[in-house]
Amino acid sequence: MTKKSLALKKVVVSLVLFAVSTMFVFAGGAKEAAVPATPKKGETVTIKMWTHDDLYRQFFQKRIDLFNQTNNDYKLALDAQIMPNTITALVTASVAGEDLPDLIGVEQGWFPTLMENGNVKNLLVDLTDKIGNRYNDYVQGRWALYTYDGRIYGLESALTASVLYYQPAIFEKYGVAIPSTWEEYLQAGKELAKHGVSIGIMDNDSSGLFSMMFLQRGGQFFDEQGKLVFGESENRKAAVQVLAMLREALDNKALQVVLGNDFWGSTIPTSFSTGKVAGIVAPDWYNTSVLQPGVASMSGQWRVAPMPVWSDGKGYSTSVWGGTGFAITKSSKIPEIVWNLLDDAYMSLDGQLDRYKTIGFYPTMYKALEDPAVTEQEHPFFGNQKIGSIFAKVAKETPPLWQSEQRPYLLQGIVDTLPLFIEGKLTSEQFVDTIVKITQDGATL
Repeated sequence: MTKKSLALKKVVVSLVLFAVSTMFVFAGGAKEAAVPATPKKGETVTIKMWTHDDLYRQFFQKRIDLFNQTNNDYKLALDAQIMPNTITALVTASVAGEDLPDLIGVEQGWFPTLMENGNVKNLLVDLTDKIGNRYNDYVQGRWALYTYDGRIYGLESALTASVLYYQPAIFEKYGVAIPSTWEEYLQAGKELAKHGVSIGIMDNDSSGLFSMMFLQRGGQFFDEQGKLVFGESENRKAAVQVLAMLREALDNKALQVVLGNDFWGSTIPTSFSTGKVAGIVAPDWYNTSVLQPGVASMSGQWRVAPMPVWSDGKGYSTSVWGGTGFAITKSSKIPEIVWNLLDDAYMSLDGQLDRYKTIGFYPTMYKALEDPAVTEQEHPFFGNQKIGSIFAKVAKETPPLWQSEQRPYLLQGIVDTLPLFIEGKLTSEQFVDTIVKITQDGATL
């Protein structure tokens, strides 16, 4: 990304968020709880929700239907709007003085936009005290995505833990063992490459293979206070180690390179179905959202293994990619009613298991992850393998991903700079230095 484009993005975001700040100052802040927590008997209360994915609408509607079946005092109704970018819509509607939702889906990559000048405090309800002593009942790393200044403003919808999806027939055909460490993964990739087969995919997504390996290694791009630490001490060392591993894999043609939007197109499914690529390291949602739709005819030919780890024992057993949290807007006149729905859907055992059953996202509650409904379920696509038990095991070591208002610059820097590293035009150290400079330049524009 050029300095000019970074500057333009910074100006646009800053102007819009300044307008939001000004609006809240003159309005005296958002007003809450205009409607009592317990409505009048027989009343129907409508919760307005914005989300980018209809699956969430289906799930929340299901929880509302269950509530209405058992509650005799009042009823709930859901007015859900599906839109590509809820945060841009929220900020724009706030400035324009238009009606805002009560409940909003926040794709984790857009949360940093709300962190600008602390505007998250103006736009979203602080959920920290409502979560209370239940904090430790859930996968710890998932809280970090919606944390600002030590307070939590959203509840995550999915575990997003990463695993190795692979085709056992390919490994068996060439006598290659399923790798459990990255060192074994590299060696297995070299062996498969001799037969014209890649063991996996190298992408330039900002949250893709490099980022997953980096976070798993124990690295962080930012610290808990949002300070850029990617280029400092242990983080820099972890990044260089990961890049060195990827460099060797690329040089030995162990990884097929798929860049940009091609990652989401037909290139990878075709490589899978023709036996040119043996598998992919990817998060849980990749299974139902990308893998199965892309290679539906290969049902039964796939398996899941834990994400390879580092042989020296350092780091986590898995990594993360993505996530969508749900938050309550400060403008909502029914925040307690909305919280009751969110609490039921995202913090109860029944809600967590129902979400897994309804939309296929693995729970973030430890107790739900260990439930037989998750661990004992057989999956036909994976030859009736009980893949839930693998996710339940690795979830105990899921790395956090700390946010920062500078993160959009870092993410774009990764997208733009990884191709240069892949092509051999940048060393590992130069890649890290370039990303640090891009991020710092963006923060000072």
